[in-house]
This record gives sequence, structure tokens and C-alpha cells, in this order.
Amino acid sequence: MSELGHATTGAARRADYLRIPVTHSTEEDSWLVTYLDVITLLLVMFVVMLALSGGSPDLSGEQASVAATAPAVAQITDLESELELSSIESEAFAARARAALQAAGLSDDISVVSQRDGVRFRISNDILFGSGEVELSLEGVRQLENLVPLLAESDYQVTVAGHTDSLPIQTPRFPSNWELSSARAGSVVRLFEVAGVARDRLQAAGFADTRPLNRNDTEQARARNRRVEIILEDSSIMNGQVDQGASRR
Repeated sequence: MSELGHATTGAARRADYLRIPVTHSTEEDSWLVTYLDVITLLLVMFVVMLALSGGSPDLSGEQASVAATAPAVAQITDLESELELSSIESEAFAARARAALQAAGLSDDISVVSQRDGVRFRISNDILFGSGEVELSLEGVRQLENLVPLLAESDYQVTVAGHTDSLPIQTPRFPSNWELSSARAGSVVRLFEVAGVARDRLQAAGFADTRPLNRNDTEQARARNRRVEIILEDSSIMNGQVDQGASRR
């Protein structure tokens, strides 16, 4: 028996002893080797393409972007918390203001509007001023003086906003409603300053007829639009909103 026969017989005996099935390779199985070679080449090609595309630098860039935006997200969260606290304080202040005005008999003449970052008082121009005038009436002075203790007990910034109806005015002193509304706001600011409100908390603005509460189609509606608004706002929230807007830019 040849050496090949001995080797084959020996392998068969060992396979039979170990109960391992013996398989005989044929040329039909040679395609598997080629297939595996192709798969390996494709895998290597994909790895090379991934390396050349710079996938890792992009990932690090995304991580850096997330890290850069984290402080902005934290700042927004802090601002929202401040706004919620300011809203609670504003509601409490508005409740005290309504009680004080009711005790002074002015609850029908002065409206109190609470807002998220402060309080707004609304007073009709017809109570504060004569027609086309900017000097405060005696009744107007009395009403405004009742607001001074409320302003003094708070740290709000105070903006006095003058508003008119849509009927035009044209006099040597007031060429338009812009000048009239601004002058009326200035008169109220001067009264508050004389009464002891710190001047660095005060500012005046005239809006003419640009922000009506109602349509100017009836006399009653025009009367509601003619008003002075005293707007109290939390200066820290205002500064935070300005800073937040600047950071977004």
C-alpha cells in the first residue's frame, strides 16, 4: 500500500475513533475562498474610505459644539427660573396695589394689570389732564400721589408711557400726538421725581395712537385709548433678557 493510502487509512481510523465525520474537499468549494477574499477587500476599502472622510474630526467637532452650547442652555434655564419667581412676586405686588387703591377709593379709576415681570397701572388721560393739556389736574395729582408709596416699596424700574386716541392734534406747542403723549408722560415722571422716587428708576415714553386698547371708532373707545400707563418692570430680568439676546447673536 502506498504512503498516501496509509495516510488516508490512518486519518479515517482516527476520525472513526473520535467520531468526527470526514469530508473530502473538491474543486466546487474553491469559490468560497474567492468570496472571502472579496469580502475582506471590501472591508479594507470601507475602513480606508472612513479614515479619508475624516469621521473622527467631525465627531469631535460635534462634541465641541455641544460643549459650547451647554452654558447657553444653563443660562436659559436660570432665566426661566428667575421669570417664574418674578411672576410670583409680581402677583403679590399687584394684590397689595389693588388693596391700597381700593382703600383710597381709586380702584375704579386706576386699573392694575399684573404681568410676568412686573405690574402695569392704567389711568385715563381724561382724569389726569384737560383736553389738549399737559399740566396735571388736581385730581390727577391726587391719584398719582397715591401710587408713590407703592413705587417706593419696590425696586422696579418705572416707565411712564403716554397714549392718545387717533384724532389728530396740530397746535404751535404740539404739532402731533407724538409731542402731546411724550409731554404728558414727562409731567407724570416729574411728579414722581419730586415725590421722592429715584430718578435713575424713571423714564418717559410717548406712543401717540400707535398702541390702542380699542378701535378708535366711537367716543367711548377713544376715551379708553387716551391714557397714561405706569409700567413697573424687574430690572434684573430685563438685563437678563438683553444679555440672553446678545449671547444668541
